[in-house]
Amino acid sequence: MKKIIAVFAMMLAFGYTANAQQKKVATPAKQQQETVDKAAIDKAVMKDMELITTNMELSEDELSYIKALIVHKQQVLATKDLSQERKDILAENIESKLRSGLPKSQVGKLDEDPQLLYKLTH
Repeated sequence: MKKIIAVFAMMLAFGYTANAQQKKVATPAKQQQETVDKAAIDKAVMKDMELITTNMELSEDELSYIKALIVHKQQVLATKDLSQERKDILAENIESKLRSGLPKSQVGKLDEDPQLLYKLTH
């Protein structure tokens, strides 16, 4: 009886480890959806970057910082099932990071144009 239990336990252990080593292959539909989402994200990032470069004069370091924020924002917004509460929290975080990463003169421009700030954060 002990041998039967031991053999059964060995079969379960071997089956578990063999299953853990198998590669999961993405389906073509999922790959296509990822490329479509990436294209939409890139388009939205370019739109936001164009908006900020036309309204503000920024250095290359500031532009790269803002681009990283915008890419993060668009990636989070691209996820499905994102609640309005999460979107509001994201907008608050982006706004605080924009304010902390820009010089005071540029923050003043953001304060003067609340519509620009809304477009950048939402």
